Amino acid sequence: MLSRHNGVKYLKLLSYMILSVFLICFPLTVYCQTKAPDKIRIGTAVSLSGPYAMAAISVNTYNFNMWVEEINAKGGIYLKKFDKRIPVELITYDDKSETGTAVKLVEKLILDDKVDLLLPPWSTAIHLAVAPVANKYGYPLLGPTITSEKLREIIHTIPYFFVIINQAREQGTSLIKLFEELKIKKVALIYVADAHGIEMTAQIAPTLGIAGMEVVLLKNYPLGIKDISPLLKTIKAADVDAMVAFSYPPDTFLITEQAKVIGLNPKIFLCSVGTAFPTYRDKFGADTVEGVMGMGVWNSKLPHPGAKEYFERHLKRWNKEPDRWGSPMVYASLQVLERAVEMAGSIDRPKIREIIASETFQTIIGPVKFVNGFNIHSPGEVGQWQKGEFEVVAAKEKRTAAPLFPKPPWR
Repeated sequence: MLSRHNGVKYLKLLSYMILSVFLICFPLTVYCQTKAPDKIRIGTAVSLSGPYAMAAISVNTYNFNMWVEEINAKGGIYLKKFDKRIPVELITYDDKSETGTAVKLVEKLILDDKVDLLLPPWSTAIHLAVAPVANKYGYPLLGPTITSEKLREIIHTIPYFFVIINQAREQGTSLIKLFEELKIKKVALIYVADAHGIEMTAQIAPTLGIAGMEVVLLKNYPLGIKDISPLLKTIKAADVDAMVAFSYPPDTFLITEQAKVIGLNPKIFLCSVGTAFPTYRDKFGADTVEGVMGMGVWNSKLPHPGAKEYFERHLKRWNKEPDRWGSPMVYASLQVLERAVEMAGSIDRPKIREIIASETFQTIIGPVKFVNGFNIHSPGEVGQWQKGEFEVVAAKEKRTAAPLFPKPPWR
């Protein structure tokens, strides 16, 4: 048994040992907590195969990769917490154009790969599927390719999700005003039976009637359709002033090809996603698509900082022009994310989310400001091919060119 004297000496020795361990380990702990990471790991699940791939690769993947290259060329994203730039590593998975696969892959990125940040998918349907997942784990996610009025009902439940693209409500309002200006009376409206087509039609079809226009045909068609000529022949027989197709790129190309063949050439010929792609113009020829309209538009002539330079960088990097809608929306979302991270000074996701929700960001599509999760500015709502360029023709106050009306014959 220890004597009282020896017991006191033992306790003092034990105290000295504990203090020594603390003095050695505490600085190491602080060092480990403040040591800068080797890289910022950013993940995305995007459609590299399946029906969405055509658009997702050119709109999302090209811009993701170019942005990462640009970031790393300057040393990375500056994090004030470490007073240095940290390079970015991009982890990409193929969601195969499947919402279920996308959800699983986003969870894999978060839970297994432990990425620091997320980049968005392609398409309305997949955005709607993965936004709640990103929100659940507290990852800010900016949506550049989703048009959904349903979001207005649920956006308050997913505060980490932000929509940068203008929605059917804004696009529809400008479209109706354009049709009224051009005195359109009879409209045929067809749409892909997928979230984009359903959402756009639900918002815009009723407003056409309210504005006094007759919707003589309202019909959907399946995603991945291979022959739409019977429906187009019905539209031709109806002798409408305007044909509107809320379509995805493969069907936009198909509708155009088969409309040419059967001679369907109304005064307004409008398809939505894919019309703004330079590949659309190049496939058919600038003379052939002269006067074709599309929903959503951006133009490098717009007076937004960096717009012209972005166009030139994209062309140089990929030997392809960016499309005039989705690509600039995606790139603008990357600009917002980069700036928010730099303002936060670290990968503090709640802080990054608060900055995105409260600040105004200058981008290639103009100022981006989120109110209740939605960006309140846009470069344009309706575009039209004119002399090889996709011009802004609506809203009226945003025009880069007057509408070409009626559409010239197919060439």
